[in-house]
Amino acid sequence: MITNIIVPTDGSDHADKACALAGDIASKYGASVTILHVLLSDFSIDQVQKLAKSLGADKDLLKEIDRLIELPMETFAFGGDTVPVMIPVPPEVLTKVGELVTAAARKTVAEKGVDNIAVQIVGGRPADAIIDAADRIKADMIVMGSRGFGNLKGLLMGSVSHKVSNQSTVTCITVK
Repeated sequence: MITNIIVPTDGSDHADKACALAGDIASKYGASVTILHVLLSDFSIDQVQKLAKSLGADKDLLKEIDRLIELPMETFAFGGDTVPVMIPVPPEVLTKVGELVTAAARKTVAEKGVDNIAVQIVGGRPADAIIDAADRIKADMIVMGSRGFGNLKGLLMGSVSHKVSNQSTVTCITVK
């Protein structure tokens, strides 16, 4: 029987569809849903800004992101040349964006008639964090997008959904 579903989301279109399906399944079976967001630590500040704007971030958060974009890019010397180094987005900013992502996901799931919705925002490597969270909450099922906002590294090393479906001990549904 399905009693506890976990749905990881990064705010991508596929993740949004996964939230809707998780809501449909949970509503049918009277299951609870845990919405999981793994901080987007690999995102550039430009990607974070685009996502925050698309989710209707408040002016204070957008102002903070704008301030980060204006910081001079650090460089490091390499054989007489300087190479730009990406400055990581501060965890506080990633958490605020994660709260926007999970709020949108919560709304999608609730619109399907699900009352028992929990939210978790965690750090770490996405596939590992999803599997750990599913184990921790004793999920019966993971419903996730087949593709998120991944980058070239994700294409070369394999998708998060592929890793989760291969390593998880519970049923995994990937949504396109």
